[in-house]
Amino acid sequence: MSGVFQNKMLVKYIIALFVGIIIGYRFLPPLFIAILFLSLIATCGIYALQGKVEKVLITIPFVIYAEIFLRSYVRGGLLPYLSVQYTLMIVFAILLFNSKNKKTTFHLPVIVVFILFYIVEIINGFISSKSIVTSAIQLNTLAVLIPAIWASSYKISPELINKVIDSIRLATIFLAGIVLVAHLQGKIDYSGISNSEASNDMAPVQLSGYLGSGAVFFLISILNPLDKRSKIVQSITFALVVTLMVLTFSRGGIYFVAIITILYMIFNKTNFGNYFKFIIFIPIGVIIYNFVILETGGKIVERYEAKGASNREELVAIGLLIFADNPILGIGTGNYNTYIIKNKLFTVESGAHNEFIRVLAEHGIFGLFFYWGFFVSLIVIFFRRQKPANQYSIYFLTLFILITIHNGLKISIQPFLLMIAIALAPPVTNQIKLSNKTLDAKARLQPAH
Repeated sequence: MSGVFQNKMLVKYIIALFVGIIIGYRFLPPLFIAILFLSLIATCGIYALQGKVEKVLITIPFVIYAEIFLRSYVRGGLLPYLSVQYTLMIVFAILLFNSKNKKTTFHLPVIVVFILFYIVEIINGFISSKSIVTSAIQLNTLAVLIPAIWASSYKISPELINKVIDSIRLATIFLAGIVLVAHLQGKIDYSGISNSEASNDMAPVQLSGYLGSGAVFFLISILNPLDKRSKIVQSITFALVVTLMVLTFSRGGIYFVAIITILYMIFNKTNFGNYFKFIIFIPIGVIIYNFVILETGGKIVERYEAKGASNREELVAIGLLIFADNPILGIGTGNYNTYIIKNKLFTVESGAHNEFIRVLAEHGIFGLFFYWGFFVSLIVIFFRRQKPANQYSIYFLTLFILITIHNGLKISIQPFLLMIAIALAPPVTNQIKLSNKTLDAKARLQPAH
């Protein structure tokens, strides 16, 4: 029956890619796309009202991965810019208050620290110099907080987390199909900076967060010997996603994949044989490298040899300087952009592009204690979890932190990653029955020992 499963998986991958290509060509009018998207959001809302957690968690990745295309294509007031953030807040608020348990218990009490941080974010917003910036920051933070609170009261089983990761993979292929259209059409002018033409007019830096996260879960499938998926199909899909990600010239996604790979090696260091699995990536890497060099006329080499991080390191240094000058209360929620111009610290108005630095600059020691302290606490808690939950919690949390450092808090994959990391809490179910129609869900999650 494994052959039947593999065929179904391949069919799903092909359909997801095909749908992405159709959407990417933009044959369909924006109004029609908006209606489809709203229908998908409504479906998630209905599932939440019905208390069907599993259906919510396997449906909402498609809402999340469609976000970046919608921001680029569906404009003119058809959808709010933060429509997915609103969706996350509403859906997980419904799940939280629709809990079957009248007395909700929290397996992660440290969530109260994050709640206190949000109170600081609100209070410090009263001295805002630009209310539109401040409100957007507060909404993005709330979109992280509400799913995190729900996750602190819910534990996801290994069986369900595998289904969620399956949905993330399919959503990644869908998004890759949209990006692929730019290369099927050609006429891409590559230069030494992030390239929106190669991204099908979507934001390259934000796109790296989506494709990088998806590539990680294809990588884990390839490396895990207990995952019975076709290694060939997974490897080809991984290569496609990574190639498209590299061609956007945004370097973040590659760094994400590299760091998670290192973490995987650390977690599985007791089995020396795991290191030999990486031999499979040598031909994949050579093929990707040669193709990208040819496709870009060698421009990709210039991009990766370029020093610096597109002024991000300078913005980080400025944020630390602001923190040193305003260590107690900071400069107020959303004021980083205008403060650096007013005080001649930077030539143009810009955000910090790094949520951890923004929090230091805007909230001082309160940001350090509540925001930084919350995530440090999570790292400690997650490492103490049982196997294999500790691995996957750290993978999801690391992706959240990396995207947040690289891109600020701007895309809806971030709240979802943090929510899953928190909800993947012990005790892990040890008895998951096998049938001749399904994979052993627990086995697919286990570390490769």
